[in-house]
Formats: sequence, C-alpha cells, structure tokens
Amino acid sequence: MELNKFVGNKIRQFRENSRMSQGALATELETTRQTVSRYENGERKVSQDVLYQLAGIFNQPIDAFFPPRSSANEKKEHLLTIAAHLDDDVTEEEMRDILAYIDMKKRLHRGE
Repeated sequence: MELNKFVGNKIRQFRENSRMSQGALATELETTRQTVSRYENGERKVSQDVLYQLAGIFNQPIDAFFPPRSSANEKKEHLLTIAAHLDDDVTEEEMRDILAYIDMKKRLHRGE
C-alpha cells in the first residue's frame, strides 16, 4: 500500500475512534474539511508539522501513523540464525557467503 494512503487510513481510523468529524478535526488543524478528506484518501501528503499536531490530538506516537518496519539488524539476525542452523561448523567466511547468496536471491526475485 502506498504510504500516503496508509497514513490517511490511520488518520481516519484515529479520527473515527475519537468520534470526531472531519470538520471538527479540520478546526483543530486550522484547515478545511476538504483538506482532511484529502489526507484521509491519500490524495494529499501530510506534512511533518501536521503529523505532529495529529499525534497530539489523538494522543498517539508519530510512529503509529506509519507501517511497522523491521530493522536491518533484525533481518540480519534472523538470517544468521537460519544459516547457523544449517551447520554448526560454519566459519565466518562461509557465513558471509551464505548471507551474500541470500541477498542475491532476494534481489533476483525482486527483479533488481
């Protein structure tokens, strides 16, 4: 899902959970109901200033407006765990080769 649409859906979700109309939210943000509608539909990008205001209005962390992401370290740890289970006797060099192979296969499948 496109990020603007994801953020917009979260705004709508938080607004509806708060039993707030688009007009009432527009008043809080000092904008128009049409602008709030465009945010919610993903037609208009929400600025960082508006996100900050929304987080305060809905008592949510800014991260709550974005999809969860796993960090590169978490992914690497997961791959290391898989590779280590293949063979207890894997050297550092072999582990690097295994990880490079996994990355190469992922790029091939994505068409990169």
